Amino acid sequence: MLRSEVSGVGPYLCNQIQRLINAKMGCNIVIVGNPGVSKSYLAMDICRNVEGLTADGKDRFSLDQVVFTYADFMDLVLKLKPGKPIVFDEPSYSMGKREWYKDLNKVLVQTIESFRFKCHPLFLPIININLLDKTIRSYLIQYLVEVKSRGHAFVYHLAPSQFMDKVYHEFYCELVYRLKDGDVCNKPSCLECEKIMTCNVFRARYERKKASIQESRYLQAKDRSEKTESTAMTILELEAMALELKPMWFIDGKIDIQKLRVSLLDKKGANISQNKAYYLKAALEEHNHDLAPQ
Repeated sequence: MLRSEVSGVGPYLCNQIQRLINAKMGCNIVIVGNPGVSKSYLAMDICRNVEGLTADGKDRFSLDQVVFTYADFMDLVLKLKPGKPIVFDEPSYSMGKREWYKDLNKVLVQTIESFRFKCHPLFLPIININLLDKTIRSYLIQYLVEVKSRGHAFVYHLAPSQFMDKVYHEFYCELVYRLKDGDVCNKPSCLECEKIMTCNVFRARYERKKASIQESRYLQAKDRSEKTESTAMTILELEAMALELKPMWFIDGKIDIQKLRVSLLDKKGANISQNKAYYLKAALEEHNHDLAPQ
């Protein structure tokens, strides 16, 4: 059984990835395992080993090479030098799985064209490979890393049959590893560490980046849900809501459409279209004979 010490000298898997880069061949690697086994940490540690260090001892692999969206991925493909790896990470708890895998499928299809010339090793930490589209997992993934527990994983080479609808999973090597920067901090996770906001360890900086992405996604999801709820609201429901804000949407004793929309959004979180606002104005005038503010 071949073993590869990821944080040690001459790791077997990292050398193979480097050989694929040099040969300008595709290298898409899926890292699977239960939540909490540090799939993303392992992906980044492998990338850091593949890229190595600069003359002054700094990582060549940058946190900018870890992306969470299809747009960021494509932007990175255009900017990165050929051969530099990318981690397309699953933003746990911050994005609907269906939405993320839709983006991920687009990323993998894109590798057929762009990676033929740029050859960026692509790492995909996900819970289970079967969540990917069948065609993609059968033909675009070269290696599967199954993380059994923190510090222990098995690597398989995926080889599709040319004659049958079948994919062979050939055992490649066993990974017995430790987290990089373990000499600086040996904590298995940064999430409960009181120094997470100031720590300069690579994985702490990653957690801060991930948290900022999650926060922006929460706000986007909130905006989307409010817009959906507002769209679904009936004119009568909006009318009752608007009457509570009556003095705010009058100008010279008349209903002002823009003030009506702004007051509903600011005070009630209801985002309505210009067209719907005109219907609401008509309903208010029809159902209420004395609208002038007292």
